[in-house]
Amino acid sequence: MRAFQREFAARRRRQILITALFMVLVVVLAILRRNQPGPVTSLMGVPIKWWLIGFFAVILVAVVVSQRNWRCPACGGPLSRRLNHEFCPKCGASLQ
Repeated sequence: MRAFQREFAARRRRQILITALFMVLVVVLAILRRNQPGPVTSLMGVPIKWWLIGFFAVILVAVVVSQRNWRCPACGGPLSRRLNHEFCPKCGASLQ
């Protein structure tokens, strides 16, 4: 296995981890909200505006990390949203 194929496998694992952690965060926040009766002014004693600021900060970090991570290890070109790339769409390098 070539070095950039191993690097693609590592990047793919990181991309899956980023996606899974983000989905867990969304589910946890949804559960917290569902258990809050009436209008939401705070969750667990923290004002909702701080939750929103934190949530948008997490989204921003996830997008930036994802954009930097999800690139072809051979040429550095961006990859599409799919996780199972056999070839780089830019340079044609075999990724698996």
